[in-house]
Amino acid sequence: MANLKSSKKRVLIGIRNAAVNRVYKTTIKNLVKRYRQAIKLYLNDRNSEKFQELKGLVNILYSRIDKAAKKNVFHSNKSARQKSRILTNLKKLNIPSVFSK
Repeated sequence: MANLKSSKKRVLIGIRNAAVNRVYKTTIKNLVKRYRQAIKLYLNDRNSEKFQELKGLVNILYSRIDKAAKKNVFHSNKSARQKSRILTNLKKLNIPSVFSK
């Protein structure tokens, strides 16, 4: 354990920050799992309702990943890689209306 008062404070701050970071990381992991399940459900039954749910999950995921990168929970390259993988999985579904301009 630290001896100086400021060192003790820093240890406590590190513990607090680790807890906050854990919340960000687990939230994103859970959202990615829900996203993958939504893709499987959409592939089984291609209807607009499931597609709208899938698009909503993508928007939420992008938002949470960007917030985590902004708060330095994730490195900016990691967040870019995750978002790229999410979009790649969505593009594999061959939905022409999503990607046409």
